[in-house]
Amino acid sequence: MLHTVLETAKLVLIIAIAAFFLLEYAAPIAQKSLSIEFPHRIRKFLPFTRTAHKSSVREVWHLASMIRLITDDQLSEGKALRYVGLISQASQKFGLNSLEIIALIMAESGFKENVINQETGDYGLGQINWGHWGKDYGYTPQQLLDPAINIFLTCHVYKFFGEDFGKYHRGSGIQCRAYLVNVKSILSTLNVFEELKRKNIS
Repeated sequence: MLHTVLETAKLVLIIAIAAFFLLEYAAPIAQKSLSIEFPHRIRKFLPFTRTAHKSSVREVWHLASMIRLITDDQLSEGKALRYVGLISQASQKFGLNSLEIIALIMAESGFKENVINQETGDYGLGQINWGHWGKDYGYTPQQLLDPAINIFLTCHVYKFFGEDFGKYHRGSGIQCRAYLVNVKSILSTLNVFEELKRKNIS
């Protein structure tokens, strides 16, 4: 009796593995190479995660290309991709628009991660103020130059100020107005490229 149960369990396991293999590998290959059109009920179980993954990769590549474009190709491809990865993750965590963070960083530092404003105590890509933010979170001024820390805090501060460019910059008068014109013009440029991308895809 026990032997029969074990044999039955083994058979069920083999069938399950075969079914998984069919759905995960064989079906997509057959559909692509042989142009087989599967019924709708079966098609909805086929793995479309690869398509989503490719779409995500294309999006990261596109954002990195935009950063290199607005910085006149001053950044290496690898560095631009790293920044995009950090911006995408932090933006998602705080519910922010990645393009706005890219525009903000471009206006603040021109994507120069080692920029330090000695007069104001602002550091790194997003020009995070050490006295107001870095110190309170236990970071040293040098740590604020780390792109991962700086981009995370940039998103945090931007969210804290209600996604307001002016409040983030903490400026006033004509300098603040000039800053707003600059950052919004950068964002407009990014939005144009984003719209062109959508039209090219469609």
